[in-house]
Amino acid sequence: MLPTSPDARVARAGSERWLVVKASPDAAWATLKDFWTKNGFVLALEQPALGIMETDWAESRADKPEGWLQQFSNKYISFAVDTYKRDKFRTRIERGSEPGTVEIYISHRGAEQKPMKIASGGSPEDWNWTPSPPNPQLEAEFLERLMVALGTPAPAAAQALAADSKAPDRARIDTGTDGVRLVVDDTFDRAWRRVGLALDRTGFTVVDRDRSKGLYFVRYANPEPREEEKPKGGWPIP
Repeated sequence: MLPTSPDARVARAGSERWLVVKASPDAAWATLKDFWTKNGFVLALEQPALGIMETDWAESRADKPEGWLQQFSNKYISFAVDTYKRDKFRTRIERGSEPGTVEIYISHRGAEQKPMKIASGGSPEDWNWTPSPPNPQLEAEFLERLMVALGTPAPAAAQALAADSKAPDRARIDTGTDGVRLVVDDTFDRAWRRVGLALDRTGFTVVDRDRSKGLYFVRYANPEPREEEKPKGGWPIP
């Protein structure tokens, strides 16, 4: 486990935020596993060689007036209080540019049930899970809580994550004679981080990467919760 000392700080590139932590990759990995478990999540994906772990889908309780540990739950919840929204989080650990550090990124993915077909009487039927936009506020919330778990005092962690810097657009679509490409107006280090976070948020799993050549090797992951996690029966969504 990591020592409980304030060895974590927030780093920024425009609106993106991540933690720079004084730790080895192995120590950071062990602490992150403990962090997600204590926050009520089950880990569905663990790839230590790539530094990637991902939680299972959990019901979102963020809109309910409950304590934080009750906002997300993988346990059975009755239809009367089910929010019909699900969240999962991916954590990525990379070796830091500073000696003896790692960089930790947290990205969010959401899903909610929406009617795919309306019956002749006007009532919805054939509900289906559809992806919802990533929530940067939730990402920042968990980065803050991770800082506290790493030993940073809560007020200092809250202050570090409070400011949200605005950045000009640094990416554009360029159409040329050689086809269509995405042009990122940034340094390689920042572009590498931004591409990695974008892949994490859009449901792609990084199966390998070669930073020296600027390559990510990915496969697509189904954004829908698993069948056993979907609400059963004919209860309508409020």
